[in-house]
Amino acid sequence: MIQEVRPVSKNIKLPTVLDIFCGAGGMTLGFQKAGCEILGGIDKNPHAIRTHHKNFPDCKVKCDAGPIESITDLSQLGFAPGEIDILIGGPPCQVFSVVGIGKMKSLGKNIETDTRNFLYKEFIRFLEYYKPIFFVIENVNHLLNHWIFPTLISDLENGLDIKNTDYPGYDISYKILTASDYGVPQVRKRLFIVGRRKDTNLAFDFPEPNTVIPISVGEAIGDLPELEPLCLPLKRKSTGPKQNDSPKSYKSAPLSEYQKLMRSDFEKTVMNHFCRSHNDKDLHIFKIMPQGGKYKNIPDELKRYSDQIFEDKYKRLHWEQPSWTLTAHMQKDCLAYIHPKQTRSISVREAARLQSFPDHFVFDAPMTRMFELVGNSVPPLLAEAIAKPIVKQVQAYYEVQSEMSQPSFR
Repeated sequence: MIQEVRPVSKNIKLPTVLDIFCGAGGMTLGFQKAGCEILGGIDKNPHAIRTHHKNFPDCKVKCDAGPIESITDLSQLGFAPGEIDILIGGPPCQVFSVVGIGKMKSLGKNIETDTRNFLYKEFIRFLEYYKPIFFVIENVNHLLNHWIFPTLISDLENGLDIKNTDYPGYDISYKILTASDYGVPQVRKRLFIVGRRKDTNLAFDFPEPNTVIPISVGEAIGDLPELEPLCLPLKRKSTGPKQNDSPKSYKSAPLSEYQKLMRSDFEKTVMNHFCRSHNDKDLHIFKIMPQGGKYKNIPDELKRYSDQIFEDKYKRLHWEQPSWTLTAHMQKDCLAYIHPKQTRSISVREAARLQSFPDHFVFDAPMTRMFELVGNSVPPLLAEAIAKPIVKQVQAYYEVQSEMSQPSFR
């Protein structure tokens, strides 16, 4: 029997959330905005952890960056079983993505024995210990067709050891969602796996799309100040001009509802709005490319790479359309994300806007690592859409538990 969700009294506590493989905190932020108390984030990337600590300063646990396997005693985190209501996270996806698989094959590596295939087992170790009411895993949509997917689902549902009677067991739902359907100005498809503890009899339905007309790049970034591109020599030197990550004044008042959502009333300046430098040949190509243009379409005399191999090495965004998927490759270059109207690639803040990070969320890392953090993130608005129905279920669960614990006077 599915437990009915009833209106929740105001004194019910906020659902508690721990984010493992947390990255910069895109999923953390979505769950916080949906009404959760964030207990902490765990990740081995020091830039991610520093950024997470900066943006979630009230967390009860603040682990140093390190492999999740190094946390051998989960009790040391300071939470007892049952004190974490929702466990969320995104185990590394390189071995599940098309790009990652292709790169590993080119390097002659054995994909099936790569240890990153099995880091989801660390997630299950946390489930075994804390027994949260819900969990959420986010990953690339290609995981659905990966050889390990059926095993992963079975392990999440039943535990790694069928003889382990302490594993609570989870009912599993999974679905590929497109971020642009949920107010994110980016056509990004990702797989979400949601588990609900079997003994709770709670329900879960994936949220219906809430955006009829996708948010465009222009609607997302049109109020941000213009940037002058910096020119590097064709052969990069060890040092060169750098963009300044100083506070910059907005170009205008918000020009769209999305820009209003990204900005707080008290904010007068914006951080992380700086971009890469490019050599003069690249800048010339950027200038002549139409919106939506690709490398294969530029004049042959300007091509320095094979357009059979790198047909979309350069891509210029559309002002009137949502962005295509942002990736961590932005840390290498941003040639696939050329600004629609300015002769440069997009800035860190523009990338963050396209991921639906609000402007008060500041990335604390070198510029290249900022791009990596943004590209690897779960869009907060998409995470919030997933979180809202879960929060309602958890609060309803505690409401029932509270009523059952009250003495009867009849």
